[in-house]
Amino acid sequence: MNLKITSIFFLLLASTLAFGQTGSIKGTIVDFKTKEAVIGASVVLKGSTPPIGTATDIEGNFEIQNIKTGPQTIIVSYVSYKAKEIAVTVYPNQAVLINTTIEEDVANLEEVKIVGQRQSFTDVSVITEIKQAEQIAVGISAQQIQKSQDRDASQVIRRVPGVSIQDDRFVIIRGLNERYNTVMLNDAITPSTEVDVKSFSFDLIPSTAIDRMMIYKSGAPELPGEFAGGIIKIYTKTIPDENGFSISLNTGYRSNTTFQKVNDYKGTSLDWLGFGSVDRILPSKFPKTSTLQRENTPSDATLNAFRKLPEFYDVQSKSVTPDLRGSIGYNQKFQLGDAKLTTFNNLNYSSTHQFLPTTQFRYLSYDKDKKASEILTSYKDELYQQNVRLGLMSNWALILNPNHKIEFRNLFNQLSTKETNYRQGINNDNGTEVRNYAFRYESKSIYSGQLGGTHELGARTTLKWLGAFGFTHRDEPDYRRFISSRTIGTNDPFKVELVPGSNASLTRGARFYSTLDEYTSSFRADFEHRFRRRDYDDEESMQIKLRAGGYSEYKDRSFKARWFNLTNSGGVSQEVLDQAPGQLFGAQNIGANQLYYAERTNFDDRYKAQNTLMAGYVGAYIPFTKKFNASVGLRVEHNEQKLQSRQRGSGDRVKVDNPILRYLPSANLAFNFTEKSLIRLAYSVSVNRPEFRELAPFTYYDFNFDVSRVGNPNLKTPSIQNLDLRYEFYPKDGELISVAAFYKHFTNPIEARIRYAGSGISFYVDNAESAYTTGAEVEFRKSLKGITPASFVDNLTMVFNASVIKSNVLTGFAGQENDRQLQGQSPYLINAGVYYNDANRGWQVNALYNVVGRRIFLVGDKELQPTVYEMPRNVIDLNVIKAVGEHLEFKLGIQDLLNQRFRLIQDSNLDKKITNADESYQSYRRGSYSTIGVTYKF
Repeated sequence: MNLKITSIFFLLLASTLAFGQTGSIKGTIVDFKTKEAVIGASVVLKGSTPPIGTATDIEGNFEIQNIKTGPQTIIVSYVSYKAKEIAVTVYPNQAVLINTTIEEDVANLEEVKIVGQRQSFTDVSVITEIKQAEQIAVGISAQQIQKSQDRDASQVIRRVPGVSIQDDRFVIIRGLNERYNTVMLNDAITPSTEVDVKSFSFDLIPSTAIDRMMIYKSGAPELPGEFAGGIIKIYTKTIPDENGFSISLNTGYRSNTTFQKVNDYKGTSLDWLGFGSVDRILPSKFPKTSTLQRENTPSDATLNAFRKLPEFYDVQSKSVTPDLRGSIGYNQKFQLGDAKLTTFNNLNYSSTHQFLPTTQFRYLSYDKDKKASEILTSYKDELYQQNVRLGLMSNWALILNPNHKIEFRNLFNQLSTKETNYRQGINNDNGTEVRNYAFRYESKSIYSGQLGGTHELGARTTLKWLGAFGFTHRDEPDYRRFISSRTIGTNDPFKVELVPGSNASLTRGARFYSTLDEYTSSFRADFEHRFRRRDYDDEESMQIKLRAGGYSEYKDRSFKARWFNLTNSGGVSQEVLDQAPGQLFGAQNIGANQLYYAERTNFDDRYKAQNTLMAGYVGAYIPFTKKFNASVGLRVEHNEQKLQSRQRGSGDRVKVDNPILRYLPSANLAFNFTEKSLIRLAYSVSVNRPEFRELAPFTYYDFNFDVSRVGNPNLKTPSIQNLDLRYEFYPKDGELISVAAFYKHFTNPIEARIRYAGSGISFYVDNAESAYTTGAEVEFRKSLKGITPASFVDNLTMVFNASVIKSNVLTGFAGQENDRQLQGQSPYLINAGVYYNDANRGWQVNALYNVVGRRIFLVGDKELQPTVYEMPRNVIDLNVIKAVGEHLEFKLGIQDLLNQRFRLIQDSNLDKKITNADESYQSYRRGSYSTIGVTYKF
């Protein structure tokens, strides 16, 4: 049956392709020297009467449709440029692609101002942007993204030099922790998408929506002053290449997850859309915290309110289905008189699964004689996650004329994680064997919108403005955790542990609810005026550019949590206490003299925070000679960070108010040896502000790590001095070889640390006194075309980049080691790729490799808590893409082919080395991931 359907589909496709006897010609016209789009160039068929043709748009693109098949000649012309004739052959129902350049006619050249944009999505255009950038930059194009088969921005950005990914989401540049990066979406700063750390989840942006990515590794006055690793600019598409409608379907198989038996709990009817929090949150009329805390004995109204809450404790065994992904794209260009309106839209959905059998250990002190640590806990977790993402992007551009463009971009994502964790193991601290459960659901609604304009005010003045708004709503409703145990070495049944009376526990029969809302609004304006130098009137590259601008941002966050314990009143029969969890937690056992839920919400379980940033800058680009230029400037930022909360237990008020004024100078110097090679030297000062959650005293119990996470209201704002040196060589269009060195000095860097507080382990953040990093990078992108006579080799492109970094920290604490790496800093990174692209036959085959060096995951001390390291993993990805005609495309990929373990190892013997004498902290395999997909473009 499936074979018949497939055959009919391909017959219909073949008949469609053979229907007409006309074709089309399309392509892009760019300036031979600058590689910028030529806007309004005439493209006509030679000898056609009346003339058949068109003009290039703001991107330099053109398309002529309904052309008779056979040999044709097009003529490309534009004022002050030499006309160019190109011979082509047009085939039925096919588009002939012509990307060409035209040269200025110097003999007849008059002063003409060409205003436009680069065609930004190709490898050549991105490398051209890197070459022409005044800062040290790297990037990746939509063209290279298509070759790699990456699904989202987190996978795409791994291909950029000096970049790695943590937890499949968070970007690390030059081996530095994700907190040291600033992410900009279409030139607007993105809000942090995580509660506990400063980061942006790059997996929110589908790869099909990305026009290009650029990473600036040196500062500039017009760039944000908060960075140390880099400033990541993601540009989503607004102007499509052509009108179109596309559908894409993909399915995925993960080696240790798909079709495996896992434990799961009953969900809700809206889980499949990512809106499952609606049926899990506390009802609007649920008794308030103050009401429950005043009750010595729960009232009937309180008991009834808890009885009506959903029951999700029944665990079911199920077989995991394959992952599913789909997207719909719609692109359109509209002609509105002399203006043009364009839109790029994408609707995407994914439902994915992950099963992680995880082992983890916690230890007491290290015994030097036995060369081992005494085990405190030994657990084996069976963690199952189902992740749903529903995303919508709608971008619009209104091109009034070549001098004025307005863009409106919108990105919304609804994300959810449904999680079941079944834990078995030994707790030597109290001599029990345990079987613990956690049932967790998290949903996030994230919106980011930008409205901006670009205006050429005459031939030498440019004004850009951008207003942005962001919103994040996060729910973590009814996070349930309980412990069941028995004495080690017995065959007694496992019994659920309950807290008596007024005792409180985040792990024993606990139900946790939290809500977070964050709003961000910002506005920026950038002004540039260009002066022609008398000796170089005809050369735009020798113009002096003066820049000035301003930026304002306001961010407001509100977080609140509530949690309850199932409490034993003392009058519960042993028969009830011996019940299995599904019966024990049932509504029938809730009563004033039975089991009841007690409010355990503490003073620190809520906080409010605000951040106000005002910035202004002045800068200049000065080409002293044709070979030497400088970009210098000063940015001034006044930032006021506020937070209001209370201390756990005492209820003492916690008030953070940090107004800080910073002067952030920067200088970027470049010397061009030839048109193909140059050297850059850059210096800048930057900052790294704490995240709201890092300042909040709130204590959160993380079941998966079996730790409490705590903030620190006393954090200081770090400052960084950055020095960079980079040599770049561009052998051909689309090719690059670069070698770079860098140095960074940190004052008060923020690090993640671990401590033992007697009642358990906690993760927290604190400032070190100072640190430095120094490193080197190398990158090359090389086409093998022309190296041998073989056509196969002509279609190969190689990409390689590597970084080597050394760091050292001065902690300022007597109990901690000084001579060690900066937390989160990798000593090396390697990315490599081999790309095969046969455009004539429609084949693409790619092999990609990535490895990240050992880095500190958590900083320990000299005595009780050793430092924990994340170990290297070698990752190989393979994929194949086959195009069938112009409309159909098949994709096959294997990610993480080696499936090496994710390992956290603690330095048990405190020798600052990881050897066989050191011990496992946590370990699991993600599983190799195979995908197959099909895309059809109408």
